[in-house]
Amino acid sequence: MTKFQIVFLMTLWFTQGFSAVSAQETTSVDALTVTVLDSNQQPLALAVVSVNGVELATSEQPTAIMDQVDRLFVPYILAVRENAQVAFPNRDNIRHQVYSFSEVKPFELPLYSNREAPEIQFENSGIVVLGCNIHDHMQAYIYVSPHDLSRQTNAQGTVTLPLGATQVHVWYPSLTDVVTEEMVVPIVAGQKQLTVTLPVQAQHQSPPPASALQQRFNRRKNNN
Repeated sequence: MTKFQIVFLMTLWFTQGFSAVSAQETTSVDALTVTVLDSNQQPLALAVVSVNGVELATSEQPTAIMDQVDRLFVPYILAVRENAQVAFPNRDNIRHQVYSFSEVKPFELPLYSNREAPEIQFENSGIVVLGCNIHDHMQAYIYVSPHDLSRQTNAQGTVTLPLGATQVHVWYPSLTDVVTEEMVVPIVAGQKQLTVTLPVQAQHQSPPPASALQQRFNRRKNNN
């Protein structure tokens, strides 16, 4: 058992006539479409859905991006493979100080406007919780996958995966008190559609209201 512990083994249920697909993927007869819902039965974006034991085409992993935009991390959740390189650009006109105390990858990285920072490699699987020493409201997650394949749900809560796995692993922040725990759902042979409901509500960063100075700057910026 990996450090990603199995917390639930659920019975599955089907969704008939489901046709939405990820913007980056195309549904085919040889794919499994997974729909992830929150506790209110609403589509859950950015959930990480993983499988093992599937055939994958070998490809070089591009550098992943964890950006800083409007004093927020973008994206809120980033899924990468082990040994992935992650870049931390800063599209704000202010300084950030990104850090993580997570056991899997502790680091501290100062970010300046219009200055490129070194990429960081994430060698080991686990959950990296990010914060900013300057802006306490900023928080994000890097999911370093221990699985053969991990993909994230789109705005409709869906993702497509190749057939061949016997179960899917689904992760989202605050699923349990243990940050690495995942929900594990069995797959019936030949199954093409699966709906998973997580006992969570959608999470997001909540920035404080802009100061008067920031409001004036934003108005000037928008008028240019």
